[in-house]
Amino acid sequence: MTQPAVSIKRRLIALLYEALLAGAVGVPAMLLAGVAATLLNTVSYILASLAAMLIPLAVWWFYFKANWYQKGQTLPMKVWGIGLTDAAGARPPLRQLRLRFMWACVLIIFVPMLAYSALRHLGGIPPKPAFGAALAWWILPWGFALFNPQRQFLYDYLAGTRLVDVRGKRKIQNPQK
Repeated sequence: MTQPAVSIKRRLIALLYEALLAGAVGVPAMLLAGVAATLLNTVSYILASLAAMLIPLAVWWFYFKANWYQKGQTLPMKVWGIGLTDAAGARPPLRQLRLRFMWACVLIIFVPMLAYSALRHLGGIPPKPAFGAALAWWILPWGFALFNPQRQFLYDYLAGTRLVDVRGKRKIQNPQK
């Protein structure tokens, strides 16, 4: 039997806490990316841009992978009694965690940025309406849970993962151990 899904309210509160931690993890990553981009800018603008983009993503992936893979949850998830499982209720394999991270990056970072950029530069839309449209795309991954029967976020649905209630439950077993 699989564990019950966590309420949207608890997931969103944990998500706010997670944003603070991801921001704290991101600050040194952004500093490192800035230094790397500055040094690489003399060699190649493309390499500098790539470093500025990939270094923070790599650091965030390391943070999430370390927590999801080892413990089945990040600190905010632990505080709010939320565990990450696959559809069968086991700890997801690394391949599935990668999928979850990539879908979250695409849906939360790249699609809103692309929407804003396309509206501003290709569509000639003023900044405020373009920002509003990008914000709608940014909210989409979480708003999807309101319409999904299992109340999953869009990136969890696409990756085949679930956020479950682990308050008072035993730890989620790691299938690799």
